[in-house]
Amino acid sequence: MVFFDRRIPAGLRTAYNYDSLGGILYGLFYGLTVAFFPIIARKLGASSGQMAFLTSTSLIGALFTFFWAHYSSTRKKMPFVVRMKGTARILLFFMVLAVNPWMFIFLVLLYWIFEMAGSPAYTGIMKEIYSDEHRGKAMGYVRVEMAMAMIGSSWLGGFLLDRFSYRYVFPVGAIFGLLALLSFRRIRVESDDNVTLNQQKEVFSLLEIGRILKRDRRFLHYSVIFFAFGFGNLIIMPLCPIFLVDSLHISNALAGRLASLFSFCWLLSYLFWGEFIDRHNPLKALWLVMLMVSFVPALYFLANNVWFIVVATIFLGLSSGGLELSRTNYITRIAGHEQIQSYWGVDYTLMGLRGIIAPFVGVSLMHLIGIKPTFLVGFGLIFCSFIFMRRFAQGEGKDLSLLSSAKSGY
Repeated sequence: MVFFDRRIPAGLRTAYNYDSLGGILYGLFYGLTVAFFPIIARKLGASSGQMAFLTSTSLIGALFTFFWAHYSSTRKKMPFVVRMKGTARILLFFMVLAVNPWMFIFLVLLYWIFEMAGSPAYTGIMKEIYSDEHRGKAMGYVRVEMAMAMIGSSWLGGFLLDRFSYRYVFPVGAIFGLLALLSFRRIRVESDDNVTLNQQKEVFSLLEIGRILKRDRRFLHYSVIFFAFGFGNLIIMPLCPIFLVDSLHISNALAGRLASLFSFCWLLSYLFWGEFIDRHNPLKALWLVMLMVSFVPALYFLANNVWFIVVATIFLGLSSGGLELSRTNYITRIAGHEQIQSYWGVDYTLMGLRGIIAPFVGVSLMHLIGIKPTFLVGFGLIFCSFIFMRRFAQGEGKDLSLLSSAKSGY
């Protein structure tokens, strides 16, 4: 059922196997549903403003993650993840009622609010079940298998959506998302055994975000640079489906093939970046990924046919795995067991903040200066972020390696 279990240390293998099967089922779910959210919204007649809001939905969900990090820190992680993400996927059964752009976008927003709610606790589980020296590789292998499933399901999704309504295809896809959680929930999380209902926690306050950033200067520097990078990326995000549908007039089937190509490159990226991070460090991976991502808006700026988009999709796929793994591994390495959910909550809250601003900035710039010059603005922000992250990584690399070695020795 899984393909890389022999490369995982025996002590981690049981958790890895359940994580892996869950990843495969999630890949089937994603390729039949989430991969097509932007294209379907545009084909439903969503305006550029609605497309910007659709882009923001996952980031609006991220705005609440600091609260969810605080809330879940005194509760059992695994049941919390299953409840939140399960609710999100059940909501996609209501797509049968989404007959106009706003109803569709509203359901997508609810989906992302609940899906993101489980993210801090999920990261806490990853820190607990995989050691620092093997986490990048283990998570990478899981996502390779996830991407393999996405390749087939995205292709199938494009084929089905050209013949049947999303109102029926998306609920079928949601079934696989629920099955993924049934596998994932079988992982044993030892810290859950020590959680009691009477466990006390400080009163929730958003001011704690500022305190965390003030206490940990390196996390502050990382957050500022990554905020600029994410802002540049989100400026162009709502413009990409607009450009594909309005300028290149792509079909659902072609969108499915591009999604499959992305998934294949994403698969390769996890094979490479997981090993790279374990051998080097997450920050070195992160600045290399930022450089690769900068090519995406540049290629959209140059595009006059779909082949430019094919190359951009390859760059995006090859970098996406590294972006997720490097972020997750950097935060899990610098944060202690008691802090990990709070650190991840801060990171996702900042992501949500830029997410409710940047897409609308992108659409406004598109109306003001045109869609292609806006791609150049995104390129400039991403490329500058790469330069600053490279300088930051050069100063942090040795300290990060020493931190990882110290934890391994313990």
